[in-house]
Amino acid sequence: MVKGKIDTMQELNAALPNKHEVAEELGIPLDQGHNSELTTSQVGKIGGRIGGQKVKMMIEMAEEQMAENSAAEAAEASNHKQ
Repeated sequence: MVKGKIDTMQELNAALPNKHEVAEELGIPLDQGHNSELTTSQVGKIGGRIGGQKVKMMIEMAEEQMAENSAAEAAEASNHKQ
């Protein structure tokens, strides 16, 4: 997992593993160009690994944003009571 807070989708995409690195880890021969010899299963394993990490990171981003918004709203409500 990536260390540090990710605030934007650009940062999130940059933090994801490279598809060629994932393919190498999985032992799938992914070329820089044409890969028509790959099976749907092989392509799915590569995309699934990256997509799964992306979804997990997006959920973490949303949870952090909700916590920050909740804390800001609580502080604002507290200020209005005074």
